[in-house]
Amino acid sequence: MVDKENVVPTIKQYPLERVKILKKFIASEIGYLIWGIIFAGLTVLLSLAPIISGISTILIMSIVVLFLLITAINWWYQTKYYETYYYDIRQNFLVIKKGVFMPRETTLPFEKLQDVYVDQDIFDRIFNLWDLHVSTATIMSGMEAHIDGVNIGNANVMREILLGKIKETK
Repeated sequence: MVDKENVVPTIKQYPLERVKILKKFIASEIGYLIWGIIFAGLTVLLSLAPIISGISTILIMSIVVLFLLITAINWWYQTKYYETYYYDIRQNFLVIKKGVFMPRETTLPFEKLQDVYVDQDIFDRIFNLWDLHVSTATIMSGMEAHIDGVNIGNANVMREILLGKIKETK
């Protein structure tokens, strides 16, 4: 029998990289910036109309304040997301919990797992981060069953552990 009090969760042994916060923050800020540019362009078009020229200054200031507010909220959210992210490779299954406002927990029995792989998107490459994906026959695994923001060493160790667990169940 395993002493549950002395078992260290996988996230403590193979943690996420803290730079993940910055990566997610910058990636989402780029999206907000694009929307900000669109709104700024609309504001400039509105300011060209002499009838509402006094409103254009208020609109521009409102957009700047809104962008700063969204930036602060985004930083808070990315930090909370990182802090609440949890995963653990247990005896018979993998558990992944993530989410700030509506946390989701995915529990994947090893006998249902079909593949484990690591990859990077463009922002992962910039920040030297890796994502560990596990796949099952369901579509849900593609969306939920991944651990993002680990270094390559931790990703490879967890991949080997999971592949070993899968092999044990076959």
